[in-house]
Amino acid sequence: MAQPPSASSPRVLAARRAARIIDTTAVAVTSAFAGGALLTQTVIVPHWREMDPAEFLSEFARAGPATGATVFPFEVASVVLLSMTTYSTVTSRRPGRLAWALATTCMVGTFLLLPIYFLDANLALLDPAFPPQAVHAELTAWYRWNWIRTGLGLAAAALSCIALTAGRRENATTSR
Repeated sequence: MAQPPSASSPRVLAARRAARIIDTTAVAVTSAFAGGALLTQTVIVPHWREMDPAEFLSEFARAGPATGATVFPFEVASVVLLSMTTYSTVTSRRPGRLAWALATTCMVGTFLLLPIYFLDANLALLDPAFPPQAVHAELTAWYRWNWIRTGLGLAAAALSCIALTAGRRENATTSR
């Protein structure tokens, strides 16, 4: 019968190193997404709301898709990496698994908001026939929905930092 690899075997050490890289990258991309969402919510959206509606529609047509294309890869990477980390920590019963699971849930929530609200809203604002007189109401709704998305992203970033710290603390005590 084959013996399980020892905790200090090269294979086990390489797997731990890979897990640390994935965990740390998950925190980094989640934090980048959360920072982008917060910047959008506190700087970009207030600027849009101050603009003349016709001017806003023109700017949104120019910059809106590029903004989404910049933030979306971080959101996808966060969901994928957090899911991988959550699966790994839960199946191996490592510390921080609840925080990883909650962070993943928050980021899946941001992702679900895309088809629930943002896809249709953004497509409407990109439609050349969108009436300028409807811009104020749509941006008010967009602002509210984006606070939910931003809050979920910030919560995911904080929870993933807590989870990473819990895992690192355990690694520090077991390596002594």
